[in-house]
Amino acid sequence: MDACERHAGVYSSVMPMTIELSDEVAAELGANPAERSRRAKEAIALELYREGRISLRTMGRLAGVGDDHWSADAFRARHAMAVNGPGAVDEEAIDDFLP
Repeated sequence: MDACERHAGVYSSVMPMTIELSDEVAAELGANPAERSRRAKEAIALELYREGRISLRTMGRLAGVGDDHWSADAFRARHAMAVNGPGAVDEEAIDDFLP
């Protein structure tokens, strides 16, 4: 895996992470390692967004649904997550609309 990924013109480092789960919990996350990894990333992304620690678009990138506002917002809505953040405004999304 490359140590850096490019997102919207910005390079960010990628850190692999391993967690230990019981077989029972792992089975709830998915039938295979790829599905378990995807579901764990989604859960982490949603929780960090709910806590206001990451933006909507960062949540979308982490969850693997896309780094545009609309894909991330649709993912947020599918999981019944309230719009979060200062004044409920995604600062990264504003940049898409300003010259």
